[in-house]
Amino acid sequence: MVGGMASTQARMTARARARAAQQKVLADRQRRDAANMASLTAFFTAAEQIDAAKLAMARALDDIRAREGTLTAAATLTQITTGEARKLLALLTDTSDTGTGSSPDTVAAPVDDTNGER
Repeated sequence: MVGGMASTQARMTARARARAAQQKVLADRQRRDAANMASLTAFFTAAEQIDAAKLAMARALDDIRAREGTLTAAATLTQITTGEARKLLALLTDTSDTGTGSSPDTVAAPVDDTNGER
């Protein structure tokens, strides 16, 4: 019966080793998850700041366009293309959008006051 006890002990040791290995895997995963959460929070915070900055740019551009009379003049003053200016101004209409799914590229009509200027 000595052989039977030895194999039981070997099984227990193997189980203990497997349990310890699994705990290390889980602990490593938890560390990665915690680090990922911190990185994801930083990522999405930065994305919100970019969105807020673009909205501020759009409002300023809209004010310049109102004073200068055309989108082309406003784009020239801000040193961006008319297309970039249109995309920025589209953000202003998107903020009050009721979820029609329109993208900035499809909302050009209300902001296209260039009278054919490019």
